[in-house]
Amino acid sequence: MTLVVFLVCGGLFALGAVVIRSFVDLRMSNDDANAARGQLSQLALAYQHGLPGADRAAGLSGDAMYVVVGASGQVVVASESITRLHPQWTPPGPAPAGAPADWRATVDVTLRSAEHPLWREFRTYRALGQVVDDAQGNRFTAYLFVLPWNTVSTLRVFDDTMVFFIPPAALVAALVAWFALRKTLRSVEAIRLELSGVSGSRLDRRVPVPRSRDEIARLAATTNDTLERLQRAHDRQERFVADASHELRSPLASLRTGLEVALAHPDRADWPAVAERSLLDVQRLQRVTADLLQLSVEEAAPASEVVDLADVVMEQVAERSVGGGPTVRSFVDCPALVHGELVQLERLLRNLLDNAVRHAASTVAVRLSVGREVVLEVMDDGPGVPVGDRERVFDRFVRLDDARTRDVGGSGLGLTLARDIAVRHGGSLQIENSAIGARFVARLPGARASPGLP
Repeated sequence: MTLVVFLVCGGLFALGAVVIRSFVDLRMSNDDANAARGQLSQLALAYQHGLPGADRAAGLSGDAMYVVVGASGQVVVASESITRLHPQWTPPGPAPAGAPADWRATVDVTLRSAEHPLWREFRTYRALGQVVDDAQGNRFTAYLFVLPWNTVSTLRVFDDTMVFFIPPAALVAALVAWFALRKTLRSVEAIRLELSGVSGSRLDRRVPVPRSRDEIARLAATTNDTLERLQRAHDRQERFVADASHELRSPLASLRTGLEVALAHPDRADWPAVAERSLLDVQRLQRVTADLLQLSVEEAAPASEVVDLADVVMEQVAERSVGGGPTVRSFVDCPALVHGELVQLERLLRNLLDNAVRHAASTVAVRLSVGREVVLEVMDDGPGVPVGDRERVFDRFVRLDDARTRDVGGSGLGLTLARDIAVRHGGSLQIENSAIGARFVARLPGARASPGLP
């Protein structure tokens, strides 16, 4: 990249120098031509009035190169600078016969010398011509050479300056690019070094994010986001393995023990009772496995569909009105629309109802209200949850001491799943104060179409 910058900058500087040189050459050449045109007018005026020493009378310097030719082409007068340089030179011809008095022309005159071919004076000059009619009626043609020495000296200084300027300037640009790229790539190298230390047991490492708001900073931020997702996935996997090994061991051991005892004494075993206990253990295994798999999935946002929680509440309450157990009542006044996934919201309410039914003495109440947000309350008339344990009950496999003997059939993950679903839907799940029993309150953002929302 540094080499490319050096070559490109060198090429651009050289191109710019050529363009500027052409502009300077054209401008100074025009200035020289305008100055020579003014001197030619003075020379023509002096000859027109027959002034002696017309060249001196015109104010020409000793370096001026001019020639005056008659109508027949003979040289009337020529400057000493021309005859001294090249005595055998060929002068330009006179103006055409019948040319008007204001006739003017530009011709090229070449001076060459075999003895001194490298002298700078031997070149092709531009000569300006003008007709001169004197008082006696004689017609002359005066030619004045446009001397390029100012332009030549200026361009020589310009060329020498560019020769010493362009290579160092291109080199400086290349060095600046090299330092800038090295500083930029230093951030990339820091990211690479940090990533090289990431392993299955070191997913907590994060790459440094540069202060610059460029592509490298965005790359570092994206890399950290990716590492964060990898760490969460790794943590979920480890948690799943630990939870599965911890929670599945007991029902599997119970199932195996019961079957081994029954097989050891088949004549004394109550096989229907053995099958019933085994079925209960298998059902518990199914519930624990389903809950573990639900908790191990990616914590992504749920599907964006409008769900009416009122319908979900009415359906769940209707299912639990059949059969024995505590009475389940619902208090729903109007539709309650939220954005989310129907299956997960049903799972949230089902887990809360399962927990309330297991701990209720006689009654479970479900209340749904709509305001700035949708509030779902599940209340029971059981022993309640102590204030100090209201956060602990949402941890995995946590059962309070007073409830362990009564909490039969639960996986220990129901409340954990319920809070997880509420959080995924942008809401919350808390245990709030109640006059009697436990009061679980889930708050979810309402959809704009919900009645009563601003």
